[in-house]
Amino acid sequence: MSQQKVPHERITLRIPQVLHEKAKEEAQAQHVSLNSFIVRAVERAAAQKGQQQ
Repeated sequence: MSQQKVPHERITLRIPQVLHEKAKEEAQAQHVSLNSFIVRAVERAAAQKGQQQ
């Protein structure tokens, strides 16, 4: 299976510690990295925003 190279950007995200811990726990429960969990959450939010317009 080949993976397409997609450009990535690095960001610094400041969030409350409590939210960080909740996100880490949920990522572990889903057996994904915290980065993957956050990317998926942003993708869902962007898709929902697109459907509202």
